[in-house]
Amino acid sequence: MEENENSDNNYFLLLYQSEFNNLSSNNKELTSEIFKSLIDSMELDKSILKNGEYMDLFLSENLLSTLLPGLESLSKNVEKLIHYSDKENEQEVNRFNPCNFLAEFLMRNNPKYGKNKQTHQNFLIYTRKERKIRMMKKSGDVLNSKIQEFYKKNKSKLMKTNILLFVEKVDAFLNLQNTLKRYNWIEHFRVYKDDQEITFDEFLVAFKNAILEIYEINEEMLKQILN
Repeated sequence: MEENENSDNNYFLLLYQSEFNNLSSNNKELTSEIFKSLIDSMELDKSILKNGEYMDLFLSENLLSTLLPGLESLSKNVEKLIHYSDKENEQEVNRFNPCNFLAEFLMRNNPKYGKNKQTHQNFLIYTRKERKIRMMKKSGDVLNSKIQEFYKKNKSKLMKTNILLFVEKVDAFLNLQNTLKRYNWIEHFRVYKDDQEITFDEFLVAFKNAILEIYEINEEMLKQILN
């Protein structure tokens, strides 16, 4: 039984490394789809820390954006030393210390500075989005009820021409600190005619998408809405 579990763990580790190496080696920009593929391959979404945090999201936010590029760089250097070093460089091979190499890489690639800054920021953006997705899946009914309650109190017909004013009122009602305006509501309802009514279900879809896409709406703000 233990042998099978170790085999499964090794499989998922290799799968994850493959996904990340594919991202790094091809200089691809981290997208939502690639990020989702990375955390899915980790198979850790059911692992919860004592503070209630998901293990895979904790690692994504605090470790992966810096450590994994370092490990990739380390593996390339080790491979180069093993396969391409001649006897003249044997002393250099013997002096090579993987721990020192990785430590120096991490010091040179602080996620707050330099070329790794954007990669780290992208990890933060997609980690927050994924965390909000899970929060809304868990307590989505509370969100639906609150928005529906406010929608019913608003007597006017909701259309593209007054959507921004309505969004401002929703923002104030939910105490979202004037963040909802960052979403492109007009573009979302671009195909609608100016006098075409926007139903509650249609607005709810747009609202949930806005919650996920607006980075400034953090987990604490969403938690207050869902309580």
